[in-house]
Amino acid sequence: MPPTSYTQAMHRAAETALTAYDLPQPATAAPIRLLNNAVYEVTAAGGHRYALRVHRPAYRTPAHTRSELAFLDTVHDDLAAAGIRTPKPVPTNDGALSVAIPSPGGGRTLHCDLLTWVEGVVRRPGTGLGTIGVHETGRSLAHLHRVAESFTPPAGFDLPAWDARALFTEDSPYRPGPFRDLLEPADRSLFDHVADRTAAILDRLGGDPEAFGVVHHDFILGNCHTRRTPQGWSIGVLDFDETGWGHYLADMGPVLGNLSDYPHFRRLRAAFLAGYRSVRPLPVELEVHLPMLMAARHAAQCLWAAGLVHSNGSEEVDTAEHIKYRMREVRRCLDLSA
Repeated sequence: MPPTSYTQAMHRAAETALTAYDLPQPATAAPIRLLNNAVYEVTAAGGHRYALRVHRPAYRTPAHTRSELAFLDTVHDDLAAAGIRTPKPVPTNDGALSVAIPSPGGGRTLHCDLLTWVEGVVRRPGTGLGTIGVHETGRSLAHLHRVAESFTPPAGFDLPAWDARALFTEDSPYRPGPFRDLLEPADRSLFDHVADRTAAILDRLGGDPEAFGVVHHDFILGNCHTRRTPQGWSIGVLDFDETGWGHYLADMGPVLGNLSDYPHFRRLRAAFLAGYRSVRPLPVELEVHLPMLMAARHAAQCLWAAGLVHSNGSEEVDTAEHIKYRMREVRRCLDLSA
């Protein structure tokens, strides 16, 4: 689907999906991001705000999305009690958590859902996020893992598993298609090295409930919306589009990769891990695996970039340049273990 027709189809689906919800009128949708899923900010009468997602065709199955929404709905109140703000699914007029919109011209059906708005702004080291905020970010991820440990999947619950096969092969939920030719020849052996080492780490971590459960899988600074309150930092976590089964330790890779961009990474890392440990145990001996898991995140994003183009023809990402960037980041993260 060419980018222009793709964008038009997303807009039409968003407008149609809004009619399935009992929102104060008038309610309007304005695009925020059309890169992965198409995400719209919905403003309803009275100043009510929501996020409407039109899911990317040929990516997550409707069952995956419904399971993600069921998880969010179940854990929302427990997280709120801990001071962690997350989106809550808004049911349609008939009580469903998502709505199917037939694509014009008999194409693929588009699936949409509506979520409560998560207030806040994205901050990074150097733009307002210091060690205290990083500590709270670590605490937030630990609370996500804590509620996941006690989560009981309902009947029909179905999420992808972010194992080594999903991260590094054509069987990935990213649906990358043939991707190895997109890697520079010098990068292919490095990619394989990261894949093999990561597989060994995940196997060593095992599948016990304290190590493995429902994970965010895209916990990055860009998905943490922060607010200052009289009580201190308030962290809102959003963008659960990649929620799946995985290892809690690997779920730290994306955000630690973000923090490693900054010269005082060691202090930021210490603050993040201290925040995490204020809620949930983390054996010190596991820290040795973090640089490899950070590298694994970057390597797996090569498949994300390939899948994005294969599924919707997006021109928002220069796939070749994105993959080169990711493999440079792989090398940088591995250097941290030296």
